[in-house]
Amino acid sequence: MSALISQNRIQELLSCQDNCPTLAELPEEIRDSAEDLFTFGFGLLSEFEIRHRQYEIVCAHIPSRVCPFCGCENLEAPGAPQEDLDHYIPRSKYPFAAANLRNLAPMGGRCNKAYKKAQDLLRKNSGGRRRAPDPYNAVGIVVSLDNSIVDEMTPGPLVAEWIVDFVGENEIIQTWNDVFHVRERWIRDVLDEKTFRQWIGDFRRYCVAAKLEFETDQDVVDAVKQYQQYVSGYGFRDRGFLKAAVFGFLVRRADSGCSRMLPILRDAVGFPQP
Repeated sequence: MSALISQNRIQELLSCQDNCPTLAELPEEIRDSAEDLFTFGFGLLSEFEIRHRQYEIVCAHIPSRVCPFCGCENLEAPGAPQEDLDHYIPRSKYPFAAANLRNLAPMGGRCNKAYKKAQDLLRKNSGGRRRAPDPYNAVGIVVSLDNSIVDEMTPGPLVAEWIVDFVGENEIIQTWNDVFHVRERWIRDVLDEKTFRQWIGDFRRYCVAAKLEFETDQDVVDAVKQYQQYVSGYGFRDRGFLKAAVFGFLVRRADSGCSRMLPILRDAVGFPQP
């Protein structure tokens, strides 16, 4: 009974305020029965459309319908053949939590199947406990690109190496990144030269649509600041949080006197080079 109760204290388990045994630590004679019973219970959530109704509610609170674990991958619409709602702590290790709605988290297919898989968010590979993000009680994470390396000596891509930092990084953020490989995926899949150039083009079109006028370099930098504030309001939509981090990085490098930054920004807005 204590294992049944403790495996369902999801919030306390994720914050390391409680602990629970895994299936392998339960008496051998009850393991198969526990798995079968709660797998059956999980099936009833679909049969009675409880899981579907939960997914509808979840999606209603994520207007952009983007995976909250990577901020990039789209979630399936409610009613899709296989809705993106699955076990957060694995039922293969914690079968008593298999039918707990609190243990069903919205998660994109790649985050779930390619990265999280059956990883145990409660335990490190060494077996020690760790704190993990709570999908229903999460706090925002601030992304910084300020330590990225600019190539000021040679022509070619402006940013020689993107470096993603999480402001105030702690064990919860480390667990999230370790499980979902977020830093690696953002650098590989989003912060590439092609996307960077597309975003510079978006900035150019914004300046044209807003009829901004430029007489000095400071006008150019101010336009970048204005655009950063604009895209930061996108949140997850169109990866706005990463786009805002990129333009915040450009502003700070321009303010610090980076030799390649202002010429690129001048070109972007059509302001003549000196």
